Amino acid sequence: MKNLVQVTQKIAFYTIAASLILTPIFFLPITTDFYSFNKQILFLTLTVITLLAFLIKSIVNKTFRLTLSPLLLPLSLFTATAVTSALLIKSSGGQITAWMGRASLYSIIFIFYLISISVLQSARQIRYIINGFLISSTALAILGISSFIGLLANTKLPTYFIAKNFTPAGSPLILINILLIALPLSLVLAFKSRSGPKKLAHFISSGIIISAIIIIGSALITGKDPAFKLALLPKLAGWSIAIDSFKTSVLFGTGPNSFFSTFTKFKPVSINQTDLWNVNFAVSSNEYFHIMTTLGLAGIITFGLIIASWLKLSKRNPGTRITAIQLALNASIITTLILGLIFPFTTVIWIILISCLSLSTVANKVKSSPKIKDVIITLNAISIIDPDTPTPTPTINRNLSNLLPWIISIPTAIALILLTISTVKIYTAEYLFQKSLKAAAQNKGTETYNLQIAAIDKNPSLDYYRLSYSTTNFALANSLAGKGDLTDQDKQNITQLIQQAIREAKLATQLNPEKANNWQNLASLYRNLVNFAEGSDQFAIASYIRAIQLDPANPILRVELGGLFYGLNRYDDATSRFLESVQLKPDYANGYYNLSAAYKKSTKIVESYQAMQQVVSLIEPGTDDAIKAQQELDSLKAQLPQQDQQPLTENPEDQQLTEPTAPPVAPEGLKDNIEIEEPETPESSPQPSPEVSAEPVPSPIL
Repeated sequence: MKNLVQVTQKIAFYTIAASLILTPIFFLPITTDFYSFNKQILFLTLTVITLLAFLIKSIVNKTFRLTLSPLLLPLSLFTATAVTSALLIKSSGGQITAWMGRASLYSIIFIFYLISISVLQSARQIRYIINGFLISSTALAILGISSFIGLLANTKLPTYFIAKNFTPAGSPLILINILLIALPLSLVLAFKSRSGPKKLAHFISSGIIISAIIIIGSALITGKDPAFKLALLPKLAGWSIAIDSFKTSVLFGTGPNSFFSTFTKFKPVSINQTDLWNVNFAVSSNEYFHIMTTLGLAGIITFGLIIASWLKLSKRNPGTRITAIQLALNASIITTLILGLIFPFTTVIWIILISCLSLSTVANKVKSSPKIKDVIITLNAISIIDPDTPTPTPTINRNLSNLLPWIISIPTAIALILLTISTVKIYTAEYLFQKSLKAAAQNKGTETYNLQIAAIDKNPSLDYYRLSYSTTNFALANSLAGKGDLTDQDKQNITQLIQQAIREAKLATQLNPEKANNWQNLASLYRNLVNFAEGSDQFAIASYIRAIQLDPANPILRVELGGLFYGLNRYDDATSRFLESVQLKPDYANGYYNLSAAYKKSTKIVESYQAMQQVVSLIEPGTDDAIKAQQELDSLKAQLPQQDQQPLTENPEDQQLTEPTAPPVAPEGLKDNIEIEEPETPESSPQPSPEVSAEPVPSPIL
């Protein structure tokens, strides 16, 4: 039994170490997200293994021994806040069941912290983990520099691997964050180490990390290279969104996985005057604003309590000194918290932060800090002792003493089995969906279709699976309809594909009703069916209105709705929507272009001419769009009643002009054959692929 205890203790230690050492460099190119998703899966897997090893050790020892620290209560409250927020906010829809997001991450880090501070027992273990993290950070720095200077460009490695901005960390910005966190560890240990070889190794590591920070950081700051151009939500916009979100859900926020929808709902109109006007952000401008928005007042207060508790824990006790390890960890944690004021955290940064907090707690535990205690739980008693006190032999009946570990371990094991099954399904779905995207890129329509069916079967709760499957169905229908000389089977297949496209688009809006993109996709489908099925125009208008309600500052949605009205010959309604688009974004050339077309149809030539003047002033001279706009301006000028209009002068902007067009005409034999009424109970799984005579090629919807 003693050997089993030692084995489980080693397993727990190595999995804890691997969480900090491997996570920064781990990625797999077999899912849609190569980096964060796989890092979180790895962290979850290692935490589960650690927990199992701890449970086995507890069963053998016949007691549960946990370490208590000042951080435990605020961290548990923070996790409880995240879980409560996820459960209360129904607007997150399918994102709650798609648990591989922040909601699950917050839960995992609490379990990791609790188990790691109970398992780790010595300064040697801490030093081993820190050195391993510095090795992986140094490796990231070397690879980052190599990618930047093009050392991998001429190799036969995959395309993503030889990219100038490639890093296993996930992005150059994440890499810089990791290196900035690792640098204090390396520098403090370099100056404090007494051993010559260790001192030299830490100085070399520090030099490499500093070089990478300077080289890659300068590229990010200048932004001259498109591969290193940052797209960060402005701080004022992040603050504005956080405050507006308080008006709807002040206590628990909008949900830990819902910032994307919250951003579109509350983004300030001023962002339309920046280069980020057409970017939808999934995180806020920094971590504190992100927590305020998604977890509300309870989230930011409990996170503040975590910081305050750590500051209290790290404060030097009278008569003691701060060791080099403590100083290094303190510097890294402070650096991480400062970086949180500038950037939002990613999965790997959260893992590094909780690992450093765990190691900091253990460092105080090793020094017999009075703030750290161990609690021994048996069936008949709970005892609080100093961490260096050996575990006493249970004093109750031996048979009874065995019960408590089993009572706790059995339900925990069952929960872990269910969690494993769910994780395997989710990961398999991601793998299949990534394969479908590759098939789509190769114009393999039927393979894309069938792979997306398989992905949805594994994980039916993700709205973006449904969205992609809807697009695939409609693309296949378009491809078949474009063949000409349609057979009865072709018409039947087209009808089935369109009905499935509508059904899946509706399911996406049901799974995540607060996501504007889902309603925009549904509206686009209905718009393309205006000449196919009666009532499609009204469904399209209603869907666009809902999308606009969820993304009120988006000028593109106004242009799309205006284009629908234009195609329906409702020119006054179209004009109103186009006017709204240019009010939201005064330098929106395409909005003015569509406005000019609507005015022209309403025989308001002067207004049409003035709108086209704006187009000419906003489009970069010499482009095809500029030539086209100038020709139309000249044509309108010839129709003016004795007026000489001069083009306005503003900063030109390269934008693509798109005319408002009527919906596509239905192929013969298909008009009014498609039912689009709202189904009472939508099917949860897609139907098998219809027979397709030739390999369809997904194409843009006309």
